[in-house]
Amino acid sequence: MSGLPGRTVGNVFLVDRASLLNKLRSIASGESNAFETERRVRFAEKLEGYRRERINHPQLLVEAPTAVVNTRLADLPVGVTVGPGRITVEETDGKRALEKLLALAMAIGNQFDEFDQLLSSR
Repeated sequence: MSGLPGRTVGNVFLVDRASLLNKLRSIASGESNAFETERRVRFAEKLEGYRRERINHPQLLVEAPTAVVNTRLADLPVGVTVGPGRITVEETDGKRALEKLLALAMAIGNQFDEFDQLLSSR
């Protein structure tokens, strides 16, 4: 309301309706509104880019039982072996292969020192 002509009645500041509308129109067409409009356009474009990226490259999730979290190297699934200089995952089904890789990753995380020794021992 600053800069608008008006008068105070009690603790209320009254302004002329026409002056208020002119001020609001000025703000709406002014620099500050252009900046906000441009910011919203950039945000919408970025959001659309994220959406397109998500559609073109969807996340591949593997459903795994909670027991896989505690997997140990000795409990790796059949077809997963770790030896000197070699990690082998044998599987023909893509989903099961991902499950085996997840079990391997969890076992490595749970027993990294042992994994490192298995891999490097000759």
